[in-house]
Amino acid sequence: MTIPTPDSLSDYCLSALLRCHRAQHGDGWQSQTPRAMIEDREELLLRWALSDNLRRIAKHVTARPRDIRSAIAFETQTYSGHIPGSVDARATLFEQELTGDTTLFVVSEPSVSPLTRRNHVLAWVLREAESLILSAMRRHKLGPEQEWIHNRAALIEQATRSKLLREVMLSPAGRRRPGGAEIRDARKSLSPLYRLAADAMLAFEGIERFEPEAIKALLSSTLVAQLEDWQKLELSAGLAMAEALADTSGSPMRWKGSIAGGSEIASVGRYRIHWQKALPKRADAQLDSSEIMVRKASEALDARLGLGRTDITVVDQPTGIAISHLECKWFGSPNSANSAIVDAIEQLVRYCLDSRPASAATAESLLVDCAAVISDLSGFAESLDGAKPVGLTDFAGLANGSLAPLAQRLHAKATLALAA
Repeated sequence: MTIPTPDSLSDYCLSALLRCHRAQHGDGWQSQTPRAMIEDREELLLRWALSDNLRRIAKHVTARPRDIRSAIAFETQTYSGHIPGSVDARATLFEQELTGDTTLFVVSEPSVSPLTRRNHVLAWVLREAESLILSAMRRHKLGPEQEWIHNRAALIEQATRSKLLREVMLSPAGRRRPGGAEIRDARKSLSPLYRLAADAMLAFEGIERFEPEAIKALLSSTLVAQLEDWQKLELSAGLAMAEALADTSGSPMRWKGSIAGGSEIASVGRYRIHWQKALPKRADAQLDSSEIMVRKASEALDARLGLGRTDITVVDQPTGIAISHLECKWFGSPNSANSAIVDAIEQLVRYCLDSRPASAATAESLLVDCAAVISDLSGFAESLDGAKPVGLTDFAGLANGSLAPLAQRLHAKATLALAA
């Protein structure tokens, strides 16, 4: 047995996330008419708008606005008595014959214009990103706790105020969506700004079509790459639980994790999978002597005890009751397995008491349906059949579907409770 590598954790998370998005589309990515929920598409496009690629584009535009290049365009004007540019002889003769005025000249004169194919792509990408972020802020009613999203919106808004880009955006041609010719022209540019814009445009189109590689690249850069190893283990546990419940219940799983916040990351029929879900505090009468001592000592020092947050929690939506907790422990040495298991069990017991404060018996019945998930079993025996007071598995077990017995037990109990 070996400790999983960070790459193996990332690969599993990305594969499970792709299956999570693909589960709704009937025949999957091979379908001729893949269908996706509108909110899933909006969430993916919001991630695109908040990605580092868009941030780099916006920072480049605000820091170096002169990198936005104009082009020389020739405008045809009619002048009387003077010739400021190149004369169009044919048009001049026609105009003089038509009006009878021999002092009229049709002249083609150069002018600087920002309406280039490359600027079209750049302006459209920034305007679309700004629209997606502002729409999400209104829809989710984001407050100060999501300050980074507000800051990103301000950065992109500042970039769209560039004078040259505003001219492009307000022009009839600039309001339409760039086509293949515009994107190819931007990709040929020697300026990294336009190449970044072209890449962002291609990524946007790939996400709209739900192309697997585009979705994978997006989730890798905006979600998985941002996580530490222990967070990847937690995400792996949540996704593995969602897949196990989907296989057991026959309901499709849906990714519900929003970049705008919230603990719910997946739904499977009647079940909701939460990541870092806050649990309510118990009253003093429901605490044991050691917990009361900790609370009193903390209050005496003006320190506040925070809410308990489970790594992964499964909630039965119709009843709103937590029916399982998973506590994940990441370690890099097999020698740490024993202490990791003990720490995980201590936390699971507290979470079960917080979830079922009525009596120790109800907490014990919940503990049977909970499990500790560690990096590697390192000689310890896996147990998820409900024969022991608490379950145990590792990352390899998650990848091999070891949560199936636990999911079957949870679904059977939830079905009986609903029937009663």
